[in-house]
Amino acid sequence: MNRTSGVTFARDAAVATAVLAGLYGLGYGVQFQPFQLPTYLLIVGFDALEVAFGSAGAGYDLFFAAYLVGLGVVAAGVSRVVRGKSKTTGLAWWRVGAASALAVVGVISLLFALLVLVNGVQFTPVLVTGGAGIALLALAAWVGDVVRVDVRPAR
Repeated sequence: MNRTSGVTFARDAAVATAVLAGLYGLGYGVQFQPFQLPTYLLIVGFDALEVAFGSAGAGYDLFFAAYLVGLGVVAAGVSRVVRGKSKTTGLAWWRVGAASALAVVGVISLLFALLVLVNGVQFTPVLVTGGAGIALLALAAWVGDVVRVDVRPAR
């Protein structure tokens, strides 16, 4: 990894972590339930780690912040794929990190939907989180310019 790719990776990780923290804060700042779903999904993802590794206890806030940074690093890895699939060579640097963060939350959403579906508890959470996951992945593809949607009128 050369210096340029290392700087790009760190920048993508920082942008993705900021987007993830913003999605988490959105659930507390906006009292409109559809906007609270990404917050819920991030908490569910962390709770799954707590089940696997034990309760965070008094260090919950610190471990949750580390979890968001870890997801940001994972999203920086995803950003390499987004950058390679993008249809625009001069894509704004922040869009790649934001798209990868949205994609990571979309995957968490789809994994949660699959888990609920396999356990056969209820079908409504599968529809809600599955739809949210697909919407987040579509938004990530649009932000990262992987899928181009021409909104200008045809001439």
